[in-house]
Amino acid sequence: MTDPQPLETPLADPAQFRLLVAFDALLVEGSVGRAAARMGLSTPAMSRMLKQLRSHYGDPLFERTGTGMIPTPFAEELRLRLRALVSEANALLAPRPAKAAPLTPHPPLSLDEAAPFGGGPDAAMLSRRLARASASPEGSARLSGYVAMIGNAAGRTRPMTEEEAEDAFGIALRDEAHPIQLGGLLVALQSRGVTEAELAGFTRAARASFDGPPPGSGPVDLDWPAYLSPRAQGAPWFLLSARLVARAGYRVLVHGTAEGLVHRAFLHAGLSVAPARQERLCFLPVEGFAPEVGRMRAVRRLIQMPTAAQFVLALLNPEGARVSLLGQRQLGRPGLQRDVMHRLGWPEGFVLNGLRDVAQALPDGVQHLFCLRHGATWDEDLPRLAVSRAEQTRAATPEFNRLEYWQAVWDGEVTDPMAEAIVRETAAVALRAVDARLTPDAAREMAQRLWQERRPGARSTGSGGPAPTPRATDPAGGD
Repeated sequence: MTDPQPLETPLADPAQFRLLVAFDALLVEGSVGRAAARMGLSTPAMSRMLKQLRSHYGDPLFERTGTGMIPTPFAEELRLRLRALVSEANALLAPRPAKAAPLTPHPPLSLDEAAPFGGGPDAAMLSRRLARASASPEGSARLSGYVAMIGNAAGRTRPMTEEEAEDAFGIALRDEAHPIQLGGLLVALQSRGVTEAELAGFTRAARASFDGPPPGSGPVDLDWPAYLSPRAQGAPWFLLSARLVARAGYRVLVHGTAEGLVHRAFLHAGLSVAPARQERLCFLPVEGFAPEVGRMRAVRRLIQMPTAAQFVLALLNPEGARVSLLGQRQLGRPGLQRDVMHRLGWPEGFVLNGLRDVAQALPDGVQHLFCLRHGATWDEDLPRLAVSRAEQTRAATPEFNRLEYWQAVWDGEVTDPMAEAIVRETAAVALRAVDARLTPDAAREMAQRLWQERRPGARSTGSGGPAPTPRATDPAGGD
């Protein structure tokens, strides 16, 4: 007999198949401890296997968030293949394997494939039931399957794919769903944490609901979403930054809710509000271009928690700006919105962590900037604002409301070093977003010059100033 010829593609080390079982357990359980218990291993042993998997694939596979471990997009792509493989292996290792089609297209979502104690569908039956619901021609029936898919008990659930998420959000936007289904979908997502694929699908559905140009193809340079909470405190200093960027010659579109603080600030300062979009700085109410998406925001008041709709609103980019500048609080998965823009093929996008509802520099702590530029992604740390504690006290002007004070700072009638530092640093981030040639130092110098030149005689240093008088409208709209 001749020796067998070596295979062109050698078989994997059989010991590595155990790593695939561990990978599947981690995806199903979403926890190192629970996955270890399922496999009869210690938690340190499962942690070592996760380390081996990360080294093998060259991917972190899971990211820790405030709600647990979230699979990376790469890990999520392998979920159903792994689940089908391990499920089939378990079936084949039974004393007398049952006749079944190999590698079922609807693998059970649970590691425990037996029927639950006390009755009810087993894991395989539940998976087939969800698959049938997802294939229904009736939107409400499909959405019921998606809600059950993401909101079931631990070990009997999985995230939606991008296509499923697009379908689910589209059903909700077309008002084909019962309100309870929409609430269930958003609560389940908030409890577990929305994934990159889900948010990308939601964004596709939301942008398909209105007639807007693709990102990067419209007439706007910078898209600056600002969906502030009605309970937001303080003045909208980022709008003064947007005014500086517009005065530098760039077209800036701010969008948010009608009659909110941002809308009122535009009206207070005599700035352009849609439909007069020809100005370099303009505000566009979501109720005018995507009312269905805007209504999703109201769910938050009914369930008293933020929802995935807030992320979607920030990603609308209604005029197809070439760059988006978003804000994200440092909760959950850092850089999620940046990664979604990358996944969707958007040319450029920046996410400044700190405030949840808008991109604005903060007076305390180091902030992170998540960057996307023509396919390249990177993260940066921004330095603390250089303002002494003695300068952080706002000028005493109790007779003026926050918008009057906000405008007075712009007019130079009040000098507020902390507010001015926030405006300049935020403007520097925005200027770097619209001009890749600017270094951080050059952007700060440009922001400083724009601030000093915004009005003749404006002051930019000091710790006080005269009490402001009622605002005078900038004859050029400030921009």
